[in-house]
Amino acid sequence: MWGVDFDGQPNILDVYVRNLRSKIDTPNQPKLIHTVRGVGYMLSEHVAE
Repeated sequence: MWGVDFDGQPNILDVYVRNLRSKIDTPNQPKLIHTVRGVGYMLSEHVAE
């Protein structure tokens, strides 16, 4: 995402996703960003369990 020469912290994507979740998620509504273990993140209103 940032290129091979990026010299940031290893958890930078986690921080961005957390900030994005805090901006778009609303109480009493389904979550929009879901963590897909071993893959990454998925944007969806509903997640199949």
